[in-house]
Formats: sequence, C-alpha cells, structure tokens
Amino acid sequence: MDRLLFNMIHRCGHRQLPGPSAFDRHEARFIRAAFSCPHCLAELARRSMLDTRVFVNLRQQASGGLAFVIEVADASDELGELLASTGYRSNRKTLDEMSPGVRGLLNDDRFWSKEMCFANDADPRQVVEIIDRVKLEMTWLEPYLPLGAEAIEYCTFPL
Repeated sequence: MDRLLFNMIHRCGHRQLPGPSAFDRHEARFIRAAFSCPHCLAELARRSMLDTRVFVNLRQQASGGLAFVIEVADASDELGELLASTGYRSNRKTLDEMSPGVRGLLNDDRFWSKEMCFANDADPRQVVEIIDRVKLEMTWLEPYLPLGAEAIEYCTFPL
C-alpha cells in the first residue's frame, strides 16, 4: 500500500505528496491523482483571477436534521471535476442557516457543495466524527486554494 501511495503521478506530471495518515483512508487520496496537482490547480486559479474560497457552515435541513455544509466558490473547471468526483455537486449558494439559496446567481457553474447530515437528536459522538470529517476535507482542499488556509471561512456565508 505504501508503495502505491508514494508512486502516484498527477495529470500534470507531478508526484502526489504524502498527506496526514488519516488522509490515506479518504476517497480523495486516490482520485486526486487523476487530476493536476494542488499547486498547478492553485496556480491556474491565480492566473485565471479566480477567487476560490471555501465556506463551512451549519444549516438546518427541512427534514428536521442539520448538516455541515462545505461550499467551494469560484472553482476552476478542473477543480470542479475533482470536487464532483469526491461527492461535491454543483449547487446554489447558501444564504443563511435556514435557506439553501437561489439559482441564477453569477458563476453558479463554479460553485460546489457537500453536505454532511445528521439528525437533531444525533449522538454527540456522531457529530464529533462529522466535525473530524469536515477538518479532513479542509486538509485536502487547502492546497488547491490560491490563498491557502486564508481562503477557508467558517460561519460565514458566500456573498
């Protein structure tokens, strides 16, 4: 397994770098090799003048549950393909904690989201596991962002 992890080459020709040990079990670990490396995609966003940002929020679901919502705004086409292959979907912007937003806003095609849902009465340990999952998502997404960790915002909604 270690030999496979250290010999994967990205589409751009760069070697995939090792990540935190928890990341080795994340589905994005293997999928990422089919795309350009984080450095190349962040550089593409810079050159294209894309302000790629990530917003992490908690939102009330209509079904009586809650969801941690990760939203990636202004992603390049290739980053969008990577996000789609790891469970994100092209979606509308979240306006606030209660409403998912409206379609038809500028750059909707560059907006991706992933929801991690749980019931209102979920065991707190389950919620902590979901929070750990959100942290892991931020770990692998950060290198793809031109501004790095500065482009990740918590408890703030996209404009």
